[in-house]
Amino acid sequence: MMNKFNLSAASKALLTAGLLSLAVTGCSGDDGKNGEDGKPGPVGKPIGEVSQVKADITSASVSEDGFLTVNFNLADANGAAVFGLQQNDIGAVSFGRMGNEDEVGTTDIEGSPREIWLSYFNKDKGEGHYTGSSYFQGKNCEDCLTDNGDGSYTLVLNKAVDTLDKYAFDAEATSGIYLGVKSANDAGSTLVNNTFFYWQPSSDTAQDKPKAVIANETCQSCHRPGQDGALALHGGKHVTLESCTFCHADYNTYMKQDKDEEGNAVGEPYQFDGSIKGMAHDIHSHSYYNGIYPQSASNCLTCHQPDENLAMADAWKGDIDTATCMNCHNNPYAVPSWHWDSENNQIADSKKNCVSCHNDPDGYRGAERGHYAENDNAQAAVTKVTFNSMSYDAASKTVTANMTVTNGDATVTLAQIDPSPYKYGGFTSAIVFNGVVDDDFVVNYQKVGYDKFAAGAEGSIDVTFTDADYKVAEVMETAGVKAALSSQLHVCFDGKGAVADCEKAADGSISNSGPYAVSDTFYFEVDGTKVEKSPRVQHAAMTDCQQCHTTDIKHRFSNDMDGCATCHNGTRDRKTSSSNLAYIVHSKHYLYDSGGDMFFKKAECQACHGEDGFSLSKIKGDAAPVAFGKVQDGVDSEGKPVYTDEQLVVSPQTAACVSCHQAPYALDSSAASHIKSMGGILVQEGSPLSTLGIPASEYEKLDVQETCSTCHKDASLLEAHSNWGSSY
Repeated sequence: MMNKFNLSAASKALLTAGLLSLAVTGCSGDDGKNGEDGKPGPVGKPIGEVSQVKADITSASVSEDGFLTVNFNLADANGAAVFGLQQNDIGAVSFGRMGNEDEVGTTDIEGSPREIWLSYFNKDKGEGHYTGSSYFQGKNCEDCLTDNGDGSYTLVLNKAVDTLDKYAFDAEATSGIYLGVKSANDAGSTLVNNTFFYWQPSSDTAQDKPKAVIANETCQSCHRPGQDGALALHGGKHVTLESCTFCHADYNTYMKQDKDEEGNAVGEPYQFDGSIKGMAHDIHSHSYYNGIYPQSASNCLTCHQPDENLAMADAWKGDIDTATCMNCHNNPYAVPSWHWDSENNQIADSKKNCVSCHNDPDGYRGAERGHYAENDNAQAAVTKVTFNSMSYDAASKTVTANMTVTNGDATVTLAQIDPSPYKYGGFTSAIVFNGVVDDDFVVNYQKVGYDKFAAGAEGSIDVTFTDADYKVAEVMETAGVKAALSSQLHVCFDGKGAVADCEKAADGSISNSGPYAVSDTFYFEVDGTKVEKSPRVQHAAMTDCQQCHTTDIKHRFSNDMDGCATCHNGTRDRKTSSSNLAYIVHSKHYLYDSGGDMFFKKAECQACHGEDGFSLSKIKGDAAPVAFGKVQDGVDSEGKPVYTDEQLVVSPQTAACVSCHQAPYALDSSAASHIKSMGGILVQEGSPLSTLGIPASEYEKLDVQETCSTCHKDASLLEAHSNWGSSY
């Protein structure tokens, strides 16, 4: 029987070539001359097979007629060369140099022009306005890119330097190139990379990045790469702050007109500052008041963080740029009344050069003094409450705590604490008293108000309260309890950042009260011994929250998560839902920008919960249940629900899940049945999924042992929540 062999196309070609060679050479096997060397195959990986790309510009030059040539390498995440980049994959190339304000006529202080970026690709916006945004795109060229087959490329732009005759090309200046790559692999995943190169063309020497004011990583602490709120502008190809700076130069201005929801123009056209600082300040100001950006733009240090690696990290303190002031101080609410021309609805002409008056150290408050050193809001954020001691007298069921309030090195006295009544009952200034046993708070939150305060030794403040007014015995006589103390104090200021005695009006209100002072949570044993470490499992770190929120978190300012959970614990409800911290936080983190696009989606667990804070294994299966409302007892004469004092509660691991997974979009009868089969307590028999929990009295009769974490391990939770397109 004859054996059959299947020859590949390559094998057939080699065999054919061998037969032909024999035919030509006869028996000698030599035709008397050597053939040419074959061309080497490509080195590296094709772009269709990689999941990430990184470009590295190796050199650049500019021809005499103003055309830029860029040489660069392309590699994958492991550094292996990547070939096959196409012409259209060059999403953007921007090009420019360092210059100064005198070159574009925007200097505010004569003789002191600021260094600014000048684009070599300007765009005329009409009426005397222009921008640096006319960047090169590969799709507009047919033969600009050469793929050398080894991961290296040469790009010769068909777009010459064009500054609209505002300034000239300068080979002596530090110049820079932004290269934006946007491609796709065979799996359909988008590959985006922003790369930068700085050099002096005349000497062909590499230079450090100029005008380094804010790091990309600072922006990306909120605008997280790969997530809904990421910087991914103009088709998703510009993904870093640095890429924005190349086009949105300081001189960028154009006329703009607002539109309503239907796209119709409203109001009068106005001049818009299209520089990166102008847009960042404008966007973050409006986003803050619209509930998207969690920190007021007036807190400059949210973005302008001190950084020894940034040459100009302190540039925001310079007081030499009026345009920056006008980004925020551009309405009658943001400037003194005598600065505003109400007839023309604008800053008065005589006040338009802000830095001619507001400059340090000689003038009125400049940026740093105005926003921090002499600013009540900023000083409140550095005012600290420290609990020095706590004692419990079991006979009288009385707790006495001692605290010190400081602002820098100065001690804040009792007369400088806001004593006013709170509009919802109690007092504006109070401490919060609770206890923790086995990771659970003992009672609903309770605020001990200013009326229980008294002057203590050396400027400290004593707080004394009894079981007659608060659940003192229930907390302090629970076995294994750790008493928890934090505060909600408001300190009074003089309007320029200095602590002052409170000014009380006839109606009892305080006109000079500041925001919440900083209060961390302090723990004590029943015998008064201070507990140095929180007894609670830390499911999230406040440092993760402060990446975006910095000093602005509702109700209070704390450096620990326990301060929030003291009030928003598992014992607290809102009649028809939970007031537990997990529920409250998760409900606040579906955020949409003004265009209706998703900004922040809570399904990316590790953004807030770190490495494993989301883990269900951190919640004991027999831990205390979480309140999810109250038992309804019919309706009143107007048809409104009437509720009893008994709570509806959900088992702890289940509560963590349904703090996000709410009906009807992310919780159905099938999921509810699955939860029940794993020992979870979710809903009463026959009740709709919109009313979660069973009566607390019924829960107490059950020996609840959840087993959710047996299957829902950390890796599976991350995998289940990794699809940002799903509707969690």
